[in-house]
Amino acid sequence: MAEATELEKIAKNSPQEKKEEPKPVSTIDSVVDETINAAKHAGLFAAGLSFPFMFSGENRTNAMINAYPLAAGSSVEDMMLKKPIDPVKSMKESFVGTIIANPLAGLFRYIELTRQYVTNYAGTIPGGAAAVGALAAGQAAFIGAYMGLNHVVQNFSFRGLYEKFKNSYWQTVKNTWKYVLPLSALNVLYLYKFGIAAQMAYSSAMSFLFRLVGPKQPGANLSNLYSELKGYAGAGLNATGKFAKNIFYGLPNAVYSIGSSIRDYFKTSPKPVSPSPAPATAPAH
Repeated sequence: MAEATELEKIAKNSPQEKKEEPKPVSTIDSVVDETINAAKHAGLFAAGLSFPFMFSGENRTNAMINAYPLAAGSSVEDMMLKKPIDPVKSMKESFVGTIIANPLAGLFRYIELTRQYVTNYAGTIPGGAAAVGALAAGQAAFIGAYMGLNHVVQNFSFRGLYEKFKNSYWQTVKNTWKYVLPLSALNVLYLYKFGIAAQMAYSSAMSFLFRLVGPKQPGANLSNLYSELKGYAGAGLNATGKFAKNIFYGLPNAVYSIGSSIRDYFKTSPKPVSPSPAPATAPAH
């Protein structure tokens, strides 16, 4: 039998390094961590809601109508990517939506002026066509402003901005014109009669739709969204079912147990011993 080499002897005799096992997390630590995490999420959510309040009056309303759907769309995108919802990204999108809301409202005013001008000189149908054309051009400008500002805010850097526009801008514009523009046309063809507030309110739904079909990260698709929503719905039903079961079964069982304990107590408790009569004494003579 061949003798072991010097390296084998050293390896055999050297103490093996012990693998450090992860320390178990206590229940209290787990609860504290979850509470802190929930507080952070709540704080970020509150910050996202507060951004439109930088303005007042109609400008605040416009900011809320535009910012909140974009923030919600960011969370939906995370679901489409099968990723945990990122409250920081959602908060930043709310800020972006707040900043570009009032320029968007101004865009609607200019589109209405274009419709009126063309209608006065050429008639209703050309005026409507001019309004839809101006809306399409406005959407292209809006996409550029949104993509650029959102990239800078999300990353705190201009790095990668050119590549983002190069790879995503025109595809986003095409998707927006294909899926959003036909519905948005109602805004400039009919809802203009009810003022900017009505147009902005309808535009909030269009902003959410734009966020779903527009600038998505690679891998985000609607099939993932369906499966994620199905999972959330199932979890909600399970939680509701368990809660109802605890209410309708746990509470009566608890009451029955308490009643049984009281009954058993009185059954097993020793009855008080009645005092024996005192022995009769002889009458004194």
